[in-house]
Amino acid sequence: MHSHSHDTGPWISDPRKIVWTAPRVILASFLFLGAVATVIAVTLQWPHGKAVTSDNFHQTSNLAQQVAEGTVALETSGSCSSAQIGRTFTSAPATEQVPAGTRACDQLIVDITDGPDEGTRTLLASPNADGDADVNIGDKVLLSTTTNQDGTRSYAFQDFQRGTPLWIWLAVTLLAICVVGAWRGVRAIVGLAITLGVIAVFLLPALARGGNPVTLAITACAAVLYLVLFLVHGMNWKTASSLGGTLVAMMLGTGLAALAIDTSELRGLADENNFQILLYLPGVQVTGLLLAGFIIGTLGVLNDVTVAQASTISELQAADPDASRWKLFTTAMRVGRDHLASTVYTLVLSYAGAALPLLVLLSVSGRSLNHILTSDIMATEILRSATGSLALVAAVPLTTAIAAVTTTAKTRVRAGTAG
Repeated sequence: MHSHSHDTGPWISDPRKIVWTAPRVILASFLFLGAVATVIAVTLQWPHGKAVTSDNFHQTSNLAQQVAEGTVALETSGSCSSAQIGRTFTSAPATEQVPAGTRACDQLIVDITDGPDEGTRTLLASPNADGDADVNIGDKVLLSTTTNQDGTRSYAFQDFQRGTPLWIWLAVTLLAICVVGAWRGVRAIVGLAITLGVIAVFLLPALARGGNPVTLAITACAAVLYLVLFLVHGMNWKTASSLGGTLVAMMLGTGLAALAIDTSELRGLADENNFQILLYLPGVQVTGLLLAGFIIGTLGVLNDVTVAQASTISELQAADPDASRWKLFTTAMRVGRDHLASTVYTLVLSYAGAALPLLVLLSVSGRSLNHILTSDIMATEILRSATGSLALVAAVPLTTAIAAVTTTAKTRVRAGTAG
């Protein structure tokens, strides 16, 4: 016979089986229901039909103009008001005399390399004189296209072609991530591609078709989290804890952002892009779009903090398997406070960097500091930082607590002695 000691024996973790403690059941149920809700929300909000734009969008907006590619062939000079500027020709523009008493203007002859006028040339007023660009012979440029009443097309300098250098920089960055991050780096790149795919295929088309910006942003963010987190960080309770903490903090941040926008009477119309949305996409809610931007802008930082906290708990438990959940929580919170302190000013600096040209203009405007800070566009950035920081403040203890009670489940193995 074998006698068993009653309720004694060491606590150990058995990696061969899933231990379903009450906190794990609650977390798994929450994530499962969240996944079902996300799938239903994506299905119901999937974009259909065409985006409704105002009639003058393609005629007046620079963003909707057709473009053609070209290569600068020659630099020349001629009349600043030449009728040949923007017209197409096969070899050289018609010769025009510069009116007496007027100065000649720098001009460019550009080979058109695609579009309906491919193989011809056009004459452009050089943007170099205004300091807008530094265009030289051999530069590849983009030309905006305007269709004239007689069916011919006129061209103007719009921008440089940046395809090759941009793709080179992107390839170098991806390679560096793969070298340092190994397979996890590769999975992170795949996760980034999925994130961009969700935004491009689902979020942007649905927003352009007049969908509710807030529900669309929450749905898109939740879809990204479910698709990416387990792919990049693995199917484990550490990742589940991070996902649970991020979802709850995101919902809290959404509520705070909505309250901030409502109580501050933000309209978002000081931003030129939002004003164009109002003009050209009348079915899109600008304030809702503003709130959606708050949600999406906070998600990346939230995810960074929650993954770090869940990982800290996991590493602490591995280093000290006998540590209590309270000890794991308090130890990880010390790490979390340092991470929170650095992340908050990182969040603020990232927004300040994006708004730097505006900050320079405001600094010389002569307006009082109070008026500058409370202006619509500055208040938007301040409240974006504030609500994002509040979401971070909630995410750190929340995720740490979830990880502490779910990552470290143990089973009791009773020691037996031969009788």
